[in-house]
Amino acid sequence: MDLEMVLNELSLRVAANDIQMAKKRMSELILTAREAAELGVKPIIRTHHEFYSTVLADNYLLSNWLVDQTVNRDDIRFILTAAKTPFLADIQDSDIENKNILSDFLYEGEKSEGLGIAYLLESLALSINSEQKWEFNSISLEYTWLEDDNLNLDTVTVTHASTIKNVKENLSWIQERLKTGVRDGCNLWQRKKDLFPSLSFCESVGQQIQSLGKGSPMLRQIVRKLFELENYCKTWKDGDFDLDLVASKVTPESDSRLQSLKDKLTFKCPDDVYRIFSLHLRMTGAGAWRLHFSTELGTGQIIIGYIGPKIQ
Repeated sequence: MDLEMVLNELSLRVAANDIQMAKKRMSELILTAREAAELGVKPIIRTHHEFYSTVLADNYLLSNWLVDQTVNRDDIRFILTAAKTPFLADIQDSDIENKNILSDFLYEGEKSEGLGIAYLLESLALSINSEQKWEFNSISLEYTWLEDDNLNLDTVTVTHASTIKNVKENLSWIQERLKTGVRDGCNLWQRKKDLFPSLSFCESVGQQIQSLGKGSPMLRQIVRKLFELENYCKTWKDGDFDLDLVASKVTPESDSRLQSLKDKLTFKCPDDVYRIFSLHLRMTGAGAWRLHFSTELGTGQIIIGYIGPKIQ
């Protein structure tokens, strides 16, 4: 999936004190977006359906800004070309839409659709610099989602920018996101040794990964989870595996599931040894998906045994 920008609608709530300040804020937003585009981010800003009704200052809407003769014409053209409304315009993917419906993202207790969409699409969140809290290069969200009739809770981080300085601070993330962007499951399988040198994959995983088509929301989630395990392996120099140090929540199977599903949770590994894969990471969107892995090889090495719908 392309790396785009998603506008944080919460940053539009506080209007400027005057029109001059409003125009300055818009100019800074555009400079920030252009800086990101210079670094390879696609010049698309996904935003909410009421974007053009945004109150920039008293008696001065975004629609007024668009026809303001004192505003740089190139800036106006940039916004008209870059803005896509609503947030998920042109994304013909029922999995992303369903996940958005079944999820809530809260910032300081308030729902934010834009920041949530930025997380789901693994995009760069963009804010108008209207308050001090938008001056940071990342934002933490409380993420709740419904899965198997259970409500789950996690804290996630969204890469964010409201200034050119933020964009430059996120250069490594942007470069890594562009570098690790994979076309489809086949491309991911072909590049697995380069992208994940600390991970080994059971043969059965190949078919599971290669079945994922271009633009699949599960594809980006899988890539993200694999990188979380790869990054953990880079710091795992001694001692036992510590599941609390992995970025996402790691869960072992319950004793009852291990007993009843032992055969289904057992996979042949690259060293021809059959192992039970209890530890797993959760993924949602196209139903409840799991990534099962084993740490039996010891420090700095993880075996991926299964990626797919929850084993039943």
